[in-house]
Amino acid sequence: MRTKFSGILTLLLALVVQLTFAQQKTITGTVTDDTGLPLPGANVIIKGTSTGTQSDFDGNYTISANVGQTLTFSYVGFDTKEVKVGTQNKIDITLEPGESLSEVVVTGYSTRNQTVQTSAVVSISAAELSQMAPTTSIDNMLQGKAAGVQVTAANGKPGQGAFVRIRGTGSLVAGASSPLYIVDGAPIREEDLGNIANEDIENITILKDAATTARYGSRGANGVVVITTKNGNRNKDAVVRFSSRYGTTSQINRNFSMMNAEQKMQYEAEMYALGITSASGLPGVTTAPGSPERQQLIDNQVDWEDYLLREGVLQNNSVAISGGAEKVDYYFSVSNDKNTGIIDNIKGFERLSSRLNVNFDAKEWLTLGVNVGYSRSFSDEPRDRNNTQNAFRATYDYSPYETVFVLDEDGNPLIDENGDPVYNLTHTGFPVAQAILTDVESAIENQTLANVDATVKFNKNFSYTFSTAVSHLNRRREYYAQPGGALDDVINLGGGSKTDSGIQRLDLTISNRLNYNLSNDKHNLNVLGLYEFNLNENNSYTINNRGFPSALLTTQVNGSDLRNGQTFRNRLTLVSYGAFADYDFKERYLASASYRRDGSSSFGSDYKYGSFYSFSLGWNIAKESFFDVSWVDLLKLRASYGTVGNRNGIGRYDSQSTVSFGTSPYPGGSSTAPANIGSPELQWETTVTKNIGLEFNLFNNRLRGVSDYFVRNTTDLLFLIPRADEAGVGSIAGNLGEIENRGLEIALQGDILRSADFTWTLGGNIIFLDNEIISLPDGEDVTPNAFNILFREGAKINEHYLVRYAGVDPATGRPQYYGADNNVYFFDTLPEGENRVLQGKSTIADKEGGFFSNISYKGIGLRTDFVFKYGNWVNNVVKQNYYGDGSNGNTVADNQAVGAFNYWQQPGDTDVLPSPLYTEEQAVNSDRFLERGDYIRMRNITLSYTFPREYLEKTPISTLRIYAQGQNLLTFSKFWGDPEVGISSGETIDFADTVAPGEITLYSYPNTKSIQVGLDVSF
Repeated sequence: MRTKFSGILTLLLALVVQLTFAQQKTITGTVTDDTGLPLPGANVIIKGTSTGTQSDFDGNYTISANVGQTLTFSYVGFDTKEVKVGTQNKIDITLEPGESLSEVVVTGYSTRNQTVQTSAVVSISAAELSQMAPTTSIDNMLQGKAAGVQVTAANGKPGQGAFVRIRGTGSLVAGASSPLYIVDGAPIREEDLGNIANEDIENITILKDAATTARYGSRGANGVVVITTKNGNRNKDAVVRFSSRYGTTSQINRNFSMMNAEQKMQYEAEMYALGITSASGLPGVTTAPGSPERQQLIDNQVDWEDYLLREGVLQNNSVAISGGAEKVDYYFSVSNDKNTGIIDNIKGFERLSSRLNVNFDAKEWLTLGVNVGYSRSFSDEPRDRNNTQNAFRATYDYSPYETVFVLDEDGNPLIDENGDPVYNLTHTGFPVAQAILTDVESAIENQTLANVDATVKFNKNFSYTFSTAVSHLNRRREYYAQPGGALDDVINLGGGSKTDSGIQRLDLTISNRLNYNLSNDKHNLNVLGLYEFNLNENNSYTINNRGFPSALLTTQVNGSDLRNGQTFRNRLTLVSYGAFADYDFKERYLASASYRRDGSSSFGSDYKYGSFYSFSLGWNIAKESFFDVSWVDLLKLRASYGTVGNRNGIGRYDSQSTVSFGTSPYPGGSSTAPANIGSPELQWETTVTKNIGLEFNLFNNRLRGVSDYFVRNTTDLLFLIPRADEAGVGSIAGNLGEIENRGLEIALQGDILRSADFTWTLGGNIIFLDNEIISLPDGEDVTPNAFNILFREGAKINEHYLVRYAGVDPATGRPQYYGADNNVYFFDTLPEGENRVLQGKSTIADKEGGFFSNISYKGIGLRTDFVFKYGNWVNNVVKQNYYGDGSNGNTVADNQAVGAFNYWQQPGDTDVLPSPLYTEEQAVNSDRFLERGDYIRMRNITLSYTFPREYLEKTPISTLRIYAQGQNLLTFSKFWGDPEVGISSGETIDFADTVAPGEITLYSYPNTKSIQVGLDVSF
């Protein structure tokens, strides 16, 4: 009897579950304005929950909801509408001008309504991204978009990323201050963001404080950037969207002038007259003014910037198809992105991308999702080295009278035995123009980002999600100095040289999430339990060979002199357990909490595990019954506290003692040798973040603002700690000291004018940032891998460490310097010992942000975006080299800036350069060329027109937008050169190893400006 009763109960329970499932359905539709134009990025939220989505570029949306629930539709500048879910599967909404919205925020592990969010987050929708200047690396698009997010372009090379810092510098080692990037659940390196097509991105969410970053545990210490790609829309016919743009790009105009041939020869003659003997063999001395020889040099002068560089081409074409049926939605895209760059005779950068995202209901209780993106990119890699092989340095160094080819008496190029013109080595001894053609380096990357997930719905409250995310990079780099080429001729490689290097990077994340959700008219509770495993593995190789018989034979098998062949492998694992909870009462009282425990293979056996937690509270005062202020639409206070960890910036096996096996100087051949001295007490770097924030919407949502004050304290800093010479070990990985970042963020937006036909919105954001090194081991100074940076207790992070320049002595023209005792000295009388000092001048700006204007009138749009930086200092070595005082940094044979003529000539001269007679005295490592890097730059200007739907009704076109766009067209700065400095020289200190971005100028690929025209059309 009991068995029979149990069976009946089981059947009844199954029936109840089936009825529960049957109530949930997929709703699709389109959100438009009162003129019929689609509203991209409109929020669609299930009322009383934190579940929601956003409409795509064409205004389409898809959301799963239960019968009887209410959908809330909102958009900036429009009245909110609510619709109850009934039997219909399609709900099209037209919004009228009026109020604004509450954004949907994607945090990676959950999706929440901004109204109930207790964390400092910023969400950037696809609609906003479409109005921004396109770039081949999406991290560049974040500049100026969010308060507290500091972005510096690494350089202008096509495909190159940016240095992104969220709320300051969180670590003292290279690569450890970058945020975590997540693409559809798959972690991706900052350097690899150039492999993602802009057109595929639906949303970018920036998590700034511990209330959300703690959910990522040991990887969230420096913020998290969650990138979500696009999906299709259910119960929607296929929409085909084609986007195309074309434009040109060029170097940002220099705000200084280099000497022409006449000026350079005059300068050489003046230097020789002063007694600079190194000028004796130069044309300014060996040829007389007005002579035929000098005139021939003037007639054949070369504008090296014009010859070596060009106006590049930008081109992008993409096709996307999206749609869905009742139980499935899909998104498919293919795109091609090309940027030739500004160096002539090289291909530049090109990327082919494809993506397929599919979600379908396999059962009423089972939903499956597959997101797969693949890209293949090709990039020429011009030499980014601070020497004569650098094309950009050549545009400065080469004197204008130096010709590309060796000329005969009639001014015609000399021809070699092969019938080719003979390249001029120039005074540098290296012909860059030839090397661009014969010494070729390129990189090919194949990137796969994939995520497969399955969600089981036990009932309306409980669900379980299993997902597997993979990020796989296959990178191959080839450098071929051809036999008979420039480098082979200069240093005699013996038949050229070929280096092949490559790496396979695999990042695998397996995630298990059990979710409980409770929603009613008063209470909303979401609890998530997490178990996650992450594997990161690298396999790399390097091969070098010489002695190639022909420039056409490029594979290693054709070389005759194998010089090097190595392979490497390393692995890093992470296991995680976590529990996260979010709660709100009538969207009035808000609370969130999280706990995560991570175990990493990179730390000592007793320190592998770290626990990270957060809790946050919020109070939406505007929803209180006693708060009856008609012009206040939202007034929310929130506070958070939490801990996050970091394991980046050290070797994967630094906690262990290791040996290497190979060639040894000892008799008898190869042997083992110590490779690393283990640090078994190596442990997590931990950041404690405190945050208080205020959000408000006023005057029928016409004025919107967010402000946050934060304090970040990072302790147990990971660092390679130098050891005494007698220890026999250069450095050992360890934990040292503490740093602090604190700041105030303010973001404001306001609709200056808002009507049915015309909208004008102004907005901006700023961070006021301060930082300090609180403590270091035994209070001793630490010198990082940088040029002239020093870490000292009580100082700012990344302060310049230089001798102070005291100007020119008016009586003698000699340069003067301050000693450590603050007295003024000449070079040869400086006190013994260290005279370099810290002056509070850091590479990190203390104010940074952006502002914009967005005007819309009957489909016509005009948007301008500006970015700014204030308070950072840059050591301008490029300026130093061309205000050379006869020889400082370079030789007098190098070309100079026109301003180099302004040197001291007689007693009493002031506001001048030192006399070239004292050029050796100017070699002091001083702050003479340390400049403020302040600037305001117009990052983007876009003029667009979106055709009203009534114009397209009789055509197969559903939406049509045309636009013209400019990037980096205006810059306001007193800095000599381009003030936006990231990498100084990529082969001196590369992107991944840069500790202090913007520390110094050298000759990295310059930033560029561009003008493009484009169209977006949907069918």
